[in-house]
Amino acid sequence: MAIALVLVLTLALAVADPDWSDCRSPCHCKWISGKRTAFCKKQGLTAVPGYLDEGIQVLDLSNNSLHALPKAVFQAVGLINLQRIYLMHNEIDEVHPDAFKDLIILVEIDLSLNNIWRLHPETFYGNERLRWLYLTGNPLRQLNGAQFPILPHLRNLDLESCQLEFIHRDAFVHLTALETLNLKSNLLRNLSDATFMSFAHLKTLLLEGNPWRCDCELRGFRNWFLSSKLYSVSLLCYQPKVLADQHWEDVDSSEFACVPQVFAFPQRQVQAEAGGNVSLGCHVLGDPEPKVSWLFEGYPINHSWLIIEAEEGLLEKWVNITVLNVSEVDVGIYTCVAKNFLDSAEVNVSLVLPEVVTATTLSKTDSALVWWGLVVIGIVLSLFTVITVSAVCCARQRNMRNMPTSVSFTDQEKKLLDVSIATTTDRGTGSSEAIGQEMDAMDPPVHITIEREPLPVVVFPPPPEFSTSSLPAGAYGNIFISVSVSRDPNMVDISRCPDLLDLPHRPKPIYHGMATLPRRPAPIPHYDNMGPRVTAGGSSTLSLPDETAAAAAAAGPTLVELQLPKSPLCVPIAQEFVSL
Repeated sequence: MAIALVLVLTLALAVADPDWSDCRSPCHCKWISGKRTAFCKKQGLTAVPGYLDEGIQVLDLSNNSLHALPKAVFQAVGLINLQRIYLMHNEIDEVHPDAFKDLIILVEIDLSLNNIWRLHPETFYGNERLRWLYLTGNPLRQLNGAQFPILPHLRNLDLESCQLEFIHRDAFVHLTALETLNLKSNLLRNLSDATFMSFAHLKTLLLEGNPWRCDCELRGFRNWFLSSKLYSVSLLCYQPKVLADQHWEDVDSSEFACVPQVFAFPQRQVQAEAGGNVSLGCHVLGDPEPKVSWLFEGYPINHSWLIIEAEEGLLEKWVNITVLNVSEVDVGIYTCVAKNFLDSAEVNVSLVLPEVVTATTLSKTDSALVWWGLVVIGIVLSLFTVITVSAVCCARQRNMRNMPTSVSFTDQEKKLLDVSIATTTDRGTGSSEAIGQEMDAMDPPVHITIEREPLPVVVFPPPPEFSTSSLPAGAYGNIFISVSVSRDPNMVDISRCPDLLDLPHRPKPIYHGMATLPRRPAPIPHYDNMGPRVTAGGSSTLSLPDETAAAAAAAGPTLVELQLPKSPLCVPIAQEFVSL
């Protein structure tokens, strides 16, 4: 009976609690090394299966297509007792920082051979029992400072073939318990010796397969690495060429050197003033300390007026040269040369004086443009000149058509005209006596023209003796009168145009335009014994009778007063000849 009771109880428990190993397809579950293990390899899964028992301790999802691990992806399906997770070959390119959240007993994660290119520094935060972390074959390229959170129990970190080019000196600062670090087959050229100084438990450091540059930047790490006895395989130099394929331990520490670098300071061309002083400088980097020298036009400098000053330093220095009393002989190329046993480097600095004379030349294209421009300007100016001349000619023709005809004068008016001849012919003496004396020697006759404003006034025809081009024979001689009258009698500047008669002025009545002299009865001429106004002997002394002067005063403004120049420029408009 007792045995039967035990069998019944066991069957009841089996029915109430299904077996964890009864995994749904495509996964299958079984005991391996005392762990409940779920195998889901190569099943084409795109997400973490949600039908597994929460008691699963090992989950193998290798060779699927998960692509991404979202936040709390394992906690969401109840797999909180996982101790090992295998995710190789899943084409994963994104891992959420909280993907492994609340997996507090997780001891191993394998993310090898995926496409993870960026790893957040808090990705494994909370997985404090983690001991093995495999990131092999992911294109991480670089590890930044504090790349991993505090993982006090992490023993093994595998970063082989991760295309690492740079590792920050503090990348592993939180992995104090690290014992094995695999950095094989990356693209590392140098490492800082401070990167692993704080790892008291580090036993294996794998670095082979990297293109190491055996220079001054790697010297410190090389010395530490060889003295730490952490390597099992000798490392080879990849660069420089003089040390290529040589083992680190076979190359002396001093040969881990840097090629000198030279920089012009402050610039590669310096302009100086003639007679002044100027300094040229170069900034030199190199390890071991390079020797620095200056050349002038390719030859060593040994002039007494050149002063070389150097600020010595192991890894960098400034070497300046000062030229005193600069002249034309100092202008040229100065070369700063830095050299150590590995190689040499140089930089050129040009010393120039300011240009005294500069000239600008035109290319053929520019010259053609200039000539075409001159041709166009010439054509425009020619057209403008033709138009201007045409306009002036037309204006003068209109003035000639509008000019009033000549009128005849009385004997008294002729007397006044004779006075104008006496006062305007000889401006220096105010006399016309010289006219008679030089009458025969004068080639052109003296022309005196009377012009009027072209107003609609009554114009009398000239007397017969003035209507022909031939002069009548008389005692008046070959003298012509020309007087210009302004168009606007209200705008007269008497100071600019002196009176032609040089006689005292009296107030003039205001005329609207010009008018023909009124005809009045001709007074009986009263001649003195002086004869004609202009005698054959050249005498022009006049003595007007009193009654004639009184009659002229009573008659109003005279012809000469009406003929005063009204234009400030005193330019006659046209000429018409009247013969007396």
